[in-house]
Amino acid sequence: MPEWNTYYTNEEEDEEQEEGEQSAGDYKNTGRDSLVFLVDASKEMFIKGEDGQPSNFDMTMQVVRSVYTSKIISSHRDLVALVFYGTEQSKNPRNSFKHVYVYHDLDEPGAKRVQDVDALRGNKGAQLASETMGSGETSLGDALWCCANLYSDIKLRLSHKRLMIFTCRDEPHMGDSCEGPSGSHLSPVTLKKPVSSLT
Repeated sequence: MPEWNTYYTNEEEDEEQEEGEQSAGDYKNTGRDSLVFLVDASKEMFIKGEDGQPSNFDMTMQVVRSVYTSKIISSHRDLVALVFYGTEQSKNPRNSFKHVYVYHDLDEPGAKRVQDVDALRGNKGAQLASETMGSGETSLGDALWCCANLYSDIKLRLSHKRLMIFTCRDEPHMGDSCEGPSGSHLSPVTLKKPVSSLT
């Protein structure tokens, strides 16, 4: 399986266009990249590994944090978003999609977002996630549609639209249609399934 960081690294040749260059319509060519993290929030994601190893959810939050901090340093004008699916609570534009929780809208990364992600790590983070979002039914199809809608208010012509799905399910779509936003690069990241079972 390819390394996760190969999916968000900007290609230099795609950043030659400068901000402000007008294209057709109301959009601007900016050479900006965009990345949406779509994270499974089912109960299986919170099970710790053997010998107290971090849960899949905790490892995913570490990846998100690493990308956020990397973007702040090297590509602070790129857009990133964090969306959870399989949640009990719903929070998305017009709450059109059940069991989908948009934690961060598409926007430039910043210190506040890094702090938000840090708060979701470890035992306290798992408790916060449970209290804020909970775990409920899963519909990857609805989650993908919600992610597509995040782009509706973005008036920038982005160089890339990337969507990374983090899950421990062998079949994350579970019969749903598995299509990403139009023109996006969809990258499922399947995490190791926890050995222990839920009771």
